[in-house]
Amino acid sequence: MEEQNNTQDILNQVHESTPDSLHPLLDYIIKNGKLIAAGVAAIIIIAGSVAGYKHMNQQALVKAQTELGIILIKYNGAEQAESLAAFEKDAPASMKPAVQLATAKAWMDASRYADAKSAWAAVGKSSPEMAPVAGLGEAKCLMLADKANEAVTILQGLKNSAGATYAAPIDRLLAEAAEQAGNFQLAVQAYQGLLTSIPREAPFFEIKIKELKAKL
Repeated sequence: MEEQNNTQDILNQVHESTPDSLHPLLDYIIKNGKLIAAGVAAIIIIAGSVAGYKHMNQQALVKAQTELGIILIKYNGAEQAESLAAFEKDAPASMKPAVQLATAKAWMDASRYADAKSAWAAVGKSSPEMAPVAGLGEAKCLMLADKANEAVTILQGLKNSAGATYAAPIDRLLAEAAEQAGNFQLAVQAYQGLLTSIPREAPFFEIKIKELKAKL
């Protein structure tokens, strides 16, 4: 339970340190935070619950968990990210996704968006089920680094591979990235997709579509 709360705290802190224009993405991640946090927490503790797991390995896992907790409490920003990167080298494989998620958050706190993007990419590689979320994180980092065109490329790729579950958050961030990149036609298309997937927000999307069409 403590590990799950820590992971949710990380997601909440990412939200607090992100500009308002990017909150929709993080709202999605945080809305699904229980699922994400539960998955990461399960990855961290599962070895300790496997029947017959050797006592020595249990002790090593507990020691690693304690060390991770100390890093998260003692450091922040770039110093935390660097400590996490050093810790990850010898961390149990089962803990690496959680460490990478914390590292991405720490680099974002330090406004080191290239490093944060790399950390998100590592999350996607080590946890295939989190690849869509990691891709959204990479795109967000590119937008914060004023590389909206690159963010659009990533998001278009995600749109083709992530499936219907992530269609709405991808379209929402794609609309913002495309507008930031000056690709108003693509932004209009993304907002039009949101009219169907998130009908309760249709009035806002219709206003954005009207504004963007005026720029075409």
